Amino acid sequence: MKRISLLLIVTLMLGFLAACGSNNNDKGNDGNTNTDKKQTEAKAPEDYEGELNIWTFFGDVEKMATKFEEKYPNVKVNVSVFPGDQYQTKLMNAINTKTDVPDIFDLERGYMGKFINQPFVADLSAMGADELLKDYVPYVKELGTAEDGTIRAISDHSSPGGFWYHRDLAKEYLGTDDPDEISAMVDSWDKIIDLGKKIKKDSNGKVHLISHFGDAFNTAVSHQEMWVQDGKLTIDPAWEEVFNNMKALRDEGVDAKLGYMSAGWGNALNDGGVILFAMPAWAGFMVDNDGGAAEGKYGLAKTPQGYFEGGTYRAIYEGSEKKDLAYEFVKYIASEEWQQYNLEETGNMPGLQTVYDNNMDSYKSPFFGDQPVLEVYKDLVMDIPAKKATGNEDEISRKFYDAASEAVDNGESYEKALKIFKDSIKNGYPDIEVK
Repeated sequence: MKRISLLLIVTLMLGFLAACGSNNNDKGNDGNTNTDKKQTEAKAPEDYEGELNIWTFFGDVEKMATKFEEKYPNVKVNVSVFPGDQYQTKLMNAINTKTDVPDIFDLERGYMGKFINQPFVADLSAMGADELLKDYVPYVKELGTAEDGTIRAISDHSSPGGFWYHRDLAKEYLGTDDPDEISAMVDSWDKIIDLGKKIKKDSNGKVHLISHFGDAFNTAVSHQEMWVQDGKLTIDPAWEEVFNNMKALRDEGVDAKLGYMSAGWGNALNDGGVILFAMPAWAGFMVDNDGGAAEGKYGLAKTPQGYFEGGTYRAIYEGSEKKDLAYEFVKYIASEEWQQYNLEETGNMPGLQTVYDNNMDSYKSPFFGDQPVLEVYKDLVMDIPAKKATGNEDEISRKFYDAASEAVDNGESYEKALKIFKDSIKNGYPDIEVK
């Protein structure tokens, strides 16, 4: 009996201890679960409070801020817009003196290579940006990526270009205004040159196929090797073909000699005389649409290669005390919600591939009538090579274009263009080795 009693006592004690241990473990698991939930549960937009200061050169950021405030009612976004020619200097002065530096600042594609690798630009990858951009157009994501592979700036849009064409002139001189048929007619510069010569003859020189030989440069510039490699100027052999296309367009009378965005160019875009215009999706503001005059006036065809122009990116100041709140703003502009709204309201093409895909059949631009332009732009935007915005690449490209243009205008050779170009690099960039 004593043995039985002792055994019973021990059994009861073990059961009690096990129960206590089980209860303690349950409490511990509940505690851990609750802690994990608190750590992983996303805050609601109304839980965020404070003020953000944003500097930009682009007035539409004010609309962006308004939409963000609607979703985040306890956040105030102060947007300061500065003239583009003063913006870089003002921003660098603020950063260098650490005086009134904004939490978020905009960078334009043309010069962001000077900023993207600097220590004052916050690492957005550490905040989760890689996941945020997993469905982004590759070239858009890569431009905001630093040399160390971390994301430092994010755009809310892509900027693909294409051939906008006058439908009435296309019907008259090309025999069709169907975008697929026209895209097939102009899918190489050899075809464009031959077609342009025919149109010049058929119209007795009154109508030109394209506005300026610069289109051959603009549509090709993204596809060449980087200009500076290991500190040396590298000239991709493909540039000779680009130059030859520019020269042939001029020598054969294919282009109308109307410089991009010049007054004459604008007149031809609105009134006719030129059939094709290589221009970006965001360029609709240059079209005169008073009273709906331009609705259905244009078609969109593919250029021989995918290309883009411009682009505005947002970066966060590393020294900001509100980086978490600033990142919420960056997350918002990278979201389908904002990019869908932006597409519908402004016609800006999205940075997210999903927004392209979701609107492929439904989105219509008034300029292009019933044509589903996202089909064209998606193909073109995915053809753009993904490259980092490094150093002075854009500036060097412009110097090549200036040298090539000078040679073409003067009837000179590619070798002469290269000499002009190399001299300008030697004078402007003494740190780059030029052979």
